[in-house]
Amino acid sequence: MIMQEIKEFLREIVGSKFVSDDLFDRWSYSVDSLVYDSIEPTPPAIVVRPGSIEEIQQILRAANTTRTPVYVRGGGTQCSGTRGDRVTTSVLIDMTRMNNIVEIDEESITVTAQAGMTWGKLNAELEKAGWRLGYKGPYSGYGSTVGGSVAYQSNGLGSTRYGVVGEEVTNLKVVLPEGGILQTGTAVNPNSKNYYRYCIGPDVAGIFIGSLGAFGVIAEVTLRMYPKADYSAFGSHAFRDYESAHKCYYDWLKNMVAEDVAWYAEDGLKVMVPELAEKGYKSMLTYVVEDVSSELVNARKNLLDQIAVENKGALQDPIYAKAGWIYKFELLPRWVAKIGTWQWTCHLSSAGGSLRDLLEVLKFIDSYREKCEKHNVYSATISIAHKTCGHVSTSVYYDQSNPESIKLAKEMAEGIVKTAAECGGCNYKPGKLWYPYTIMKSPAYREVLARLKKSLDPNNIMNPGALTLPLD
Repeated sequence: MIMQEIKEFLREIVGSKFVSDDLFDRWSYSVDSLVYDSIEPTPPAIVVRPGSIEEIQQILRAANTTRTPVYVRGGGTQCSGTRGDRVTTSVLIDMTRMNNIVEIDEESITVTAQAGMTWGKLNAELEKAGWRLGYKGPYSGYGSTVGGSVAYQSNGLGSTRYGVVGEEVTNLKVVLPEGGILQTGTAVNPNSKNYYRYCIGPDVAGIFIGSLGAFGVIAEVTLRMYPKADYSAFGSHAFRDYESAHKCYYDWLKNMVAEDVAWYAEDGLKVMVPELAEKGYKSMLTYVVEDVSSELVNARKNLLDQIAVENKGALQDPIYAKAGWIYKFELLPRWVAKIGTWQWTCHLSSAGGSLRDLLEVLKFIDSYREKCEKHNVYSATISIAHKTCGHVSTSVYYDQSNPESIKLAKEMAEGIVKTAAECGGCNYKPGKLWYPYTIMKSPAYREVLARLKKSLDPNNIMNPGALTLPLD
């Protein structure tokens, strides 16, 4: 009876068109792009699609009154297990109606977007205005949303130069669990614009970046923007041994001149660039450079090429780098069409430790060779660097129609993460794959999270169980 009353109240808030408890609708929200969801999909009781901050406030106040669990969803493209305990008597807030730019502020060199705006739309509209983003969004950018990426702390296009999304955030507007509105950064001063994050006092925005919606609903995000880049260059170099490839990778990162650097390991070559694997290459490194003048682009390109040649790199067709950058957010549907469903296992490493992590992960994968062949599971390791951090990213591909294939993919993903953690790797995006090796290994860190949760969300309605936090 309570859920029926909540549904009627939600209809009063947002209109009947944007509230549903239809079974088909609910099941369509039961999974994200995560192998766990293939095994145990769990639908919410009600889906609601607010169109304003005021509507979000009213939804959360109602949920607090009835102590109804609330999940917040953007594009549903996360892949690490961000929801806590899936509760069927819950309300899922779909943010995708809030999909517009709030302000392009040339004085502050920032853009403010509603949290439900997709990265594809944001990039397109910003470039029409003569600007560009540094971090351009994850590879699922036609589906993924700005607020979801911030709550998930995603990496993606441009991360090599600009870092993960949180490093480009200057300000947030958050609806707190009891309905209050929090501004962060310079906007704490009512007379101020959104232009800087680290000011006034502690970095409060950092509490919500990577929080998985456990502390509130991110409603608006302000990001740095940059002048539109009319010039670009691309490069691809293949290597016959991992040591040379890693030395080049390290030197490229150390100099911090590329927008995007991808490292294809041998299994990645076999899947994505088989013609190079057939020639006996073990690795390929690609780079993207873009800037406001041809002089700057050429200088950066020449340095990257010089480093590659010094490290025994064999120059390849730049299309290997160019195609991915041009198509940007079309990469995932293209890959899906070619190779099917997959589970990512991305992690950070020290720049100099990336080779150690890579070799251990590949060794673990090799130990599963026979099982993989039997159940149609295979892998591709293609790593996108983050500033001066290394990065190892293995995708485990599986047959979604085969329960044994799904089970093996889950087992392998968990094993790769365990291997990475033992090498000293760390996750940048939170999720249950990494909890046993990070949060659960640090009682003091977990206690701080629990205190924040209790203070901000005393009725524990926001994504209960997320970040390993207790349900009580």
